[in-house]
Amino acid sequence: APTTSNNDSHNNHLANDESALITRARHRQHVEAAVRALQRFEQLSKQGTYGLDMAAEELRLAASELGRITGAIDVEDVLDVLFKDFCIGK
Repeated sequence: APTTSNNDSHNNHLANDESALITRARHRQHVEAAVRALQRFEQLSKQGTYGLDMAAEELRLAASELGRITGAIDVEDVLDVLFKDFCIGK
């Protein structure tokens, strides 16, 4: 009998759960990116201390993606605006 992976199970749950409906394409892209980062975190965290730094980075990326939906301001975003719009250092 065919089996489904964890990814398929998570995707099916989201597709069948009306409360998880995301109507804005931008929000959907950020949620999907966060899910991918969390999946990479899950794989890296199984590598023990070898993958710990990379696993932590995946958590940071997932949080950053969700922060883009909730309006959380990231330090990197502020620096990007400062250097782009105010020409600091020129």
